Amino acid sequence: MTSRFRLRPIRIAEFSFLIFLLVVMGLPLLFLLSGSFNLAAPGKPAVYGLDNWVRAFTDAGTLSALWMSFLLSVVRLIPAMILSVLFAWLIARTDMPGGKFIESVCWAAYFVPDFPLVLAWILLLDPNFGLLNTIGKSLPYVDGALFNPYSFWGIVWVHTSTGGIWFKVMLLVPLFRRLGATLEEAARVAGANTTTMLWRITLPVLAPMILAVSVLSFIRGLQSFNTELLLGTPAGLYVYSTKIYDFLQREPRAYGEATALGSVFLFVLAILLYFYWKHLRGNKKFTVVTGQGYSTLRVKLGKWRNVAFAGCLLYVVVMMFLPLAFLVIGSFMRRYGFFNIASPFTVNHWHNMLTDPIFLVALKNSLIIASVTAIGGILLYSALAYLLVSRRARIAPALESLSWIPHVLPGILLSLSVLWLFLATPLRFFLYGTVWGIAFALILADSPVTTQAFKAGLMQLGGDLEESARVSGASWMYTYRRILLPLLAPIAAAVGLMNFGSALTSISTPVLLYSHDSRPLAILLLEYSFTGELERAAALGLLITLIIGAMMLIGRKFGLKLSGND
Repeated sequence: MTSRFRLRPIRIAEFSFLIFLLVVMGLPLLFLLSGSFNLAAPGKPAVYGLDNWVRAFTDAGTLSALWMSFLLSVVRLIPAMILSVLFAWLIARTDMPGGKFIESVCWAAYFVPDFPLVLAWILLLDPNFGLLNTIGKSLPYVDGALFNPYSFWGIVWVHTSTGGIWFKVMLLVPLFRRLGATLEEAARVAGANTTTMLWRITLPVLAPMILAVSVLSFIRGLQSFNTELLLGTPAGLYVYSTKIYDFLQREPRAYGEATALGSVFLFVLAILLYFYWKHLRGNKKFTVVTGQGYSTLRVKLGKWRNVAFAGCLLYVVVMMFLPLAFLVIGSFMRRYGFFNIASPFTVNHWHNMLTDPIFLVALKNSLIIASVTAIGGILLYSALAYLLVSRRARIAPALESLSWIPHVLPGILLSLSVLWLFLATPLRFFLYGTVWGIAFALILADSPVTTQAFKAGLMQLGGDLEESARVSGASWMYTYRRILLPLLAPIAAAVGLMNFGSALTSISTPVLLYSHDSRPLAILLLEYSFTGELERAAALGLLITLIIGAMMLIGRKFGLKLSGND
């Protein structure tokens, strides 16, 4: 009887989370799918039909946008994966000097917002005022611009800079580190050189996980929005996400057409993720570390050690430090990109921006949104993770499946689905166009990563602490709040800061949900870019980047203190 009584709070929490996740994860998808057939304006009685689908897919640009999404994702994936595998191998498996430094730069680069870097590449590559094109025109036999970021290959290049390899290197380095060197040593004894050993031993052994990272990166590429919006729209190059945005910028807004296109792409992403998860399940026995003869002896590069480091460093300098440097320069330019005018530099843009009431309101909105997102994610998903790892939770698989739904939804689709949830329910009176509605959407977006991070942390804790508290008469809520959550403080700090930074820089999720009063900094940055105020956009982009950098440093120090290592 006592045991049954103690299990009751767990059952109540389970079903409360199940109902909550069904509402906040399932209802937006339901409204998204049903909205694609709804011919009436939002808030009006529903009238169903196929006209939205007909109009969406008879639009001349719809199929082109779908095709461009896949083409861009494939083309930028191939060189990025080759470079990522090479970087990961050099960092984790060889005696290349400076490997830890290159790895740290990859981690730091991953958290740098992409939109400010796109502005920096515009300063470098714009056909009219880009510095590299200006230098190129001074060369003999060069009449026009050598580079054009507003093109297919320009978008591919900028994507390679802003997010091409950083995320993949972060995932691949631990895999290469955990690979035992026994087979490699046997190949070396048999006379194989380094290239043969890499091609015939290392890569085939890691091929399943490299393929999994490739599929995940391909899906992330399909979800891209910011770069295509800034560089593709001026050239008439649309991907599905910017096409949805275009539908919703028309007058009157084409909600039905946008939702029909989003529903199709949601179906495509669901198929891709199904095969991705099926592949991972099929490789559960995939092993790279064994207890028998395990060795981590690094490959000796000999005279190529310094060459390899120089190549990695050159890539990092060109792809990360160069645009960051020009972002700083651009924020102080009198006219963005014009170096030859008298007195080209000024601080007026910074002064005007920092004293602008619109900026101050946007800063306040961003801080509220980011804080609510970080705190809400920690409280909500740490409790969910506790239920997922609890042996007493009967419906944990259902809860975990629901928590993964936002992983299927790119930011623009999540924004659209939450928009339909607001418009089709009384929530529009409380959340639509408010900072709380934006924070709600961003908390949903953080569900997969945050839940899995807390789940991994909880699985590392022994069950004896919880058992001792239960024997002492503590409830599961008291145990979670007073014992487990403090032990998870380092993870909570890291996840909270990551979610804070993500909320601060997100554009695709709030882009359909904000109003004049709830506009965050990222949307203000987008508006500056679209209205031609590139100088002020560069200043704001640099400010956001500095805030993210400061949060990373504070978070690292805070995390070390919490873990007792400082």
